[in-house]
Amino acid sequence: MIRDLISLIYPSVCINCNISLIQAERLICTKCKIDLPHTGDSFHSESELLKKFSHNASVKAAASLLYFHQKGVAQKLLHKLKYEGKRSIGVFLGEEFADKLMDIPLDFIIPVPIHKAKKRKRGYNQSTEIAKGISSKRPIEIREDIVKRNFSTASQTRKSKVKRWHNLENVYSQANDIIEGKKVLVIDDVITTGATVGMLCDRLQEKEVSEIYVGSIARGH
Repeated sequence: MIRDLISLIYPSVCINCNISLIQAERLICTKCKIDLPHTGDSFHSESELLKKFSHNASVKAAASLLYFHQKGVAQKLLHKLKYEGKRSIGVFLGEEFADKLMDIPLDFIIPVPIHKAKKRKRGYNQSTEIAKGISSKRPIEIREDIVKRNFSTASQTRKSKVKRWHNLENVYSQANDIIEGKKVLVIDDVITTGATVGMLCDRLQEKEVSEIYVGSIARGH
């Protein structure tokens, strides 16, 4: 009764279309949830995302939950997660993503790290919030101490492939020895060129990780 009274005074609204949510709905209304631009990616078949990491033999599979469109729903959700403090969106999207992992054996989830200055300013790493959502449905340990980010970088989208990799050559520290022989999921919010995540995977491969699975909430076509 108290919860219903609060919802009357401060109604919860859909984070996409702003209509009032009914009791069974969470963060996003049923219509908007149905309309989410799902990729159909699977960890059991080759995806467009996997092609971005074909140089790394340790990357066994890659999958994204949603397609990313300018001014689309995925962009709106991730913007609110990253820049408006809506951490619950990350957990929600992580829970949605977890269904893709139900039979994949994993030892660790590794959220893509952000630089400490950016984390201090934002208050959290958005990829860690996504990892929390995954871990709530699949009890896999989240490890944020495997690799550290050495510096921030500007957007890589408009740079050539060679220049992207050159700019990112030392963006991550050496990986922790604990991942040797382990199977890990690297999770990010959105992957565009794949250069940043690719460099992270290379750091993991240097420590003889057994298998790497790459996941993201969104990716471009």
